[in-house]
Amino acid sequence: MSNQFWDSPNYTKTVLIIPNYTHFGSDKNINADSFVLVMREFISNSMLYDVRFIIPYPSGNIPTSLASLPNVDLRDMGPLSTFPQTMRTQFPQKFFKRILGEETINLIWSHLPEWTNQVLINRRYTPFQPVIGYSHWWEIKDNGGYQFNSFVDNINGILQMEVCGVNSQWVKDKVLERAGEIFNKDIIDKLKKIIQPWYLGMNSFEDYKQKNDIPTFLFNHRINEYTGGEYFFKFMDTMWDKGYKFQVYTSNSQIDKPYVVSAKAVDRDEYLQNISKAHFGIGTFKKYSAWSMSATDGLSVNVPYLLPKGLCYEEMVGENYPYLYDDRNQFEQWIEEILKGSFKAKKTDLEGISVNLSWDRVLQNWDVKQYINL
Repeated sequence: MSNQFWDSPNYTKTVLIIPNYTHFGSDKNINADSFVLVMREFISNSMLYDVRFIIPYPSGNIPTSLASLPNVDLRDMGPLSTFPQTMRTQFPQKFFKRILGEETINLIWSHLPEWTNQVLINRRYTPFQPVIGYSHWWEIKDNGGYQFNSFVDNINGILQMEVCGVNSQWVKDKVLERAGEIFNKDIIDKLKKIIQPWYLGMNSFEDYKQKNDIPTFLFNHRINEYTGGEYFFKFMDTMWDKGYKFQVYTSNSQIDKPYVVSAKAVDRDEYLQNISKAHFGIGTFKKYSAWSMSATDGLSVNVPYLLPKGLCYEEMVGENYPYLYDDRNQFEQWIEEILKGSFKAKKTDLEGISVNLSWDRVLQNWDVKQYINL
């Protein structure tokens, strides 16, 4: 699928995107994929009107929210596994070899460092371009990564880049710590220079002013080890068994509990309006957390989150944010106080957080334009 940009003389540069899709398939909408959301916001806010972005997509899963952007050229790269760990090993060699041979590419922007080295091998007969990156995810032991994973391939790809954005200083420090268990000091010093915190942005703040009549929590993360999803729902089961009445909104259709309500919607606007009805969002991450765009979704519609200290959230909401908890004992205490009606609500400037992390503001710290204009 290709937008009709060929009649326009305004596209002076072409950026080839190496994508990172982790939310697609028969029961998932690829437009809700975090990579799609990031690229849509970047292209919409960067004002790079003379730049064409070639963005591959997996067969049968067209990201229509990107197709609507006039300077996006979508290309079918063939079928991929919907299981992210397998997808990272399925480099579509024929597709990228063809693109590199047919197109004049000015910059390669890799959102999947695990594929980066393979792309560079396949451009060996074509002109070289600078390579930059953004690494959204890491297969490391802190997030329950498998014993055999793609972490070394990820690092190898990043070493080929001029710069690689990550979502927080906390994640950068964690990656350097894990890489230091494998690589020598020279490699770590090089990674320190390449990897840079590029915060992800937020939607414009909107307060729908409609909250549910009973205590309502929002858990709109994936349900797996690093998010603490299983722990959270087991704890809420005990609260339900004690006789408390409440609801938990979730975007996961596999959770079947008497208190669970689906927050899924036909489009993103309806989704944001749905989740805005919650009183508190939930973050039960323990050893690891990515920037969590699900949390910024809630914050942008006036839903304060209970978040753990010591991960990336002080960077997101500020160290003085009143709902940062020390440990799970404090978290459980807060939840029960909320259910009893004895929790003391604290003043939170969620609109200020939203303004500070607005896409147009955070993108000023991304170095993408510099490398496009080389």
